[in-house]
Amino acid sequence: MIELVKNSFDADARSATVTLEPDALTIEDDGTGMTRDELVAGFLRLASTFKVKEPKSRIFKRQRAGRKGIGRFATQRLGSVLRLKTWVNVNDPGIELVVDWRKFESGRNLDEVPVYLGQEPPAAPGTKIRIELLRDEWSDAQIRRCWRGLLALQQPFPVAPVEQRPGADPGFEVRFLREGGLFNDPKVVADFQSEILDHRHATIEFRVNDLGIAEWRLTQNKFGPDRGWQNIHHEHRDGVSPPAYRFLRNVAMKAHYFIIAPDLLPSLVFTRVRDILREEGGIRLYRNGFRVVPYGESGNDWLHLDQLYAQRGPVLAPVANRNFFGVIEVHDPEGVQFEEHTSREGLIETDAFGEVTGLAMAVLATAVNRIAEDRGRKRSAGGSAERKTSDALDRLRKAAQRVQAAEEVLARRRDPEDESSAKDSNLNESQAGQTEDTGPAQGERTAELLHESIALLEQQQAELADEAALLRLLATLGLTTSEFSHETGMTFEAVRMDFRAVFEAALQARADDDVFAERAERANAMLSRLDALTAYLNELASARSVRQLSSISVSKAIDEFAIGVRSLAEKAGITMEIDTPEYDPLYTKPMHSAEVASILLNFFSNSLKALRRTEGQRRIEVKAERENDGQIVIRFSDTGDGIPEENREKVFDLFFTSRVAAPAAANTAEQYSGTGLGLWIVHQIISKAGGDIEVIDPPAGFATCLEVRLPAEEEK
Repeated sequence: MIELVKNSFDADARSATVTLEPDALTIEDDGTGMTRDELVAGFLRLASTFKVKEPKSRIFKRQRAGRKGIGRFATQRLGSVLRLKTWVNVNDPGIELVVDWRKFESGRNLDEVPVYLGQEPPAAPGTKIRIELLRDEWSDAQIRRCWRGLLALQQPFPVAPVEQRPGADPGFEVRFLREGGLFNDPKVVADFQSEILDHRHATIEFRVNDLGIAEWRLTQNKFGPDRGWQNIHHEHRDGVSPPAYRFLRNVAMKAHYFIIAPDLLPSLVFTRVRDILREEGGIRLYRNGFRVVPYGESGNDWLHLDQLYAQRGPVLAPVANRNFFGVIEVHDPEGVQFEEHTSREGLIETDAFGEVTGLAMAVLATAVNRIAEDRGRKRSAGGSAERKTSDALDRLRKAAQRVQAAEEVLARRRDPEDESSAKDSNLNESQAGQTEDTGPAQGERTAELLHESIALLEQQQAELADEAALLRLLATLGLTTSEFSHETGMTFEAVRMDFRAVFEAALQARADDDVFAERAERANAMLSRLDALTAYLNELASARSVRQLSSISVSKAIDEFAIGVRSLAEKAGITMEIDTPEYDPLYTKPMHSAEVASILLNFFSNSLKALRRTEGQRRIEVKAERENDGQIVIRFSDTGDGIPEENREKVFDLFFTSRVAAPAAANTAEQYSGTGLGLWIVHQIISKAGGDIEVIDPPAGFATCLEVRLPAEEEK
């Protein structure tokens, strides 16, 4: 079967379809067909030299894959009757060959066996081989093995001829069908869709209309809900009413997304999916229906996906070229948006080209963020990994105790010299029967429980390992930030006096220059703000280095937070309102001393983004108080654009974010901004401290309120 389909590949066919019937099979292709001489000399003659003389196909210059002179053997092995029809030109008659292999009897001369060779009406070029009275039954597993044997010849993309090279190979696709019966259509058994694309984890798309409005969506998501069409602009990361693109028009993308992990792909397809993605993965570019090289070729990172994954791989789900099969289609018949280089190799990097690369990268990375969010939520559903592991261990301990007690009772009964056996003999018959009957059953249930618990513990161990890796990364980032803050603080200490002297000298030299004086004053104020913020971060860094737990004064932490960020708030036009008890320090139960400050800083960062997206008065209120149930309550409110009702619980999930992904060229801080880690970390801090956090209805005049509840330290 494989050798016959290889003949279609050698004949420059774009596709070949194999259809299995109950007692026949058909192989049909759209190749160049065979002349009478080629049919007799090449197909029917054993050990033909035709492929030796022409090692490459005539049109697409393919390296011939079929073995010479095996066509006759292949058809004879598969069935008893061969019916072959072939056409070379749409205007010329075709040829029909009929061979009944049953007539080739032992001892009979070959020239006595009739072989029918006739004429067929004109049709499109190609060859159709029908083999009847099959010698074997074909299972779906055998058919799939044949398809995999042809995998190296197949092109994973439905491509058009490359524009710069009209004679380029358009690719080769093989489909295996099984006849569905009298009233049913043929069923696909194996093709690229069923064997590869059906194992994708999601499909990601975008489209830009003729007005420049861009939308994207995420469908066929195996980890969570699909996301319908929503507007996007890669330069407006908050995604709130993004504007139209200035130059980009009539562009669309469709990309299939794969996570190459053994636990996320069926074992039978993992290896081939991984290998194909390594060789063929990426996003191709098509212009007016023709492919443009080198975009999407192996090693070509035109959308900076490999660069992006190298920067953020430890945190986000994979977003490298090898994780996608995708196509971007550009409709630009006049060549206004996308112009070719004079060398006809690639496109000139016009404004439209820059917009399409930025949009494509943002859509792919944003969709991957959403998938990572769904995967994170799935892992954490039903409670934390630590809690599940603890519960499983408790169950194991209790089961072990029951088994040990049952075994001791049974051992005493079996030992007549045991003094306690006399006491056991006093058990009434019902009690004895109950013990004896439940012993083996209890043992079986215990064994089953042990196996289930072991599997659960292994799963939780893997999840904890993932979380530990993420926390190590965040710890590394924290250490780097601490070192930077420390060095910056030392720099300010060294240059503060020098800057003051420089300002004074400059102002004296240009005493009559009001504009210069205003700039100098603004620069001095900015330096003071940066100095105050750096000092606050240095204090937090120092506090984080202390591992000992201690009671934390929430009132003091809020006051220090307000002092540290007040300059940033003033610069952004934000009014800070602090409300803490005058004579109550609000001590919590022991925590790390910097954790409350980290919570407040994260809230402030999110509020800053939300307030920038709104018009009108910008206010932040931080209120803390002690409640009668012995809890310290912090309420952080702002007048930003709010959190939709359906997202109130989701905002604390790992990787949940409504922001568009940062471009690959963004700095590290921007890359991690808006990845959905901040509030998840806050939730972890509060949960470990025995507290709780939720989004509640805001007080009058505010749009959002985050409420934190922490256990209060006992008075003693």
